[in-house]
Amino acid sequence: MKRRLFLFASLASASPVAAQQPRAEAELIRLEQDYARALVNKDLAFLRSFYAPDWRGGNWLGFFTKSTLLKRLQGSRYVIKSMVVRDLRVRVLGNVAIVQGVDEEVTAMGDRNTSGTWGFTDIFARRGGRWVAIASQTTRIGGDR
Repeated sequence: MKRRLFLFASLASASPVAAQQPRAEAELIRLEQDYARALVNKDLAFLRSFYAPDWRGGNWLGFFTKSTLLKRLQGSRYVIKSMVVRDLRVRVLGNVAIVQGVDEEVTAMGDRNTSGTWGFTDIFARRGGRWVAIASQTTRIGGDR
């Protein structure tokens, strides 16, 4: 009887977390899609709220902080004509989430065409009742540039 009572208590206490999981996953997928649109539109207000103050990200150019990335996005050298995210996989681990996916983009850095298919991993933390990106990594999928 004690074992059944313990099992029931364990399941009952886990239910609210399990019920929140699909909602968090949907919210993070929407956030990634909104992020792609914000990059194309250079929506700096959205991007400032997307990244946590302590965010750090890396790609083929090196590592960036929130401020260095926003400066790059404000400049005219980095042009994002289109970006579509797909194959998103979300894992929510309490107040931390990992989102992995692929983006197809048409981009340029100065005179260099950087368009292509990129794999990414974004790590989010739930802070102040909302998800913010705390770390990111982007890697080219396919041929070298």
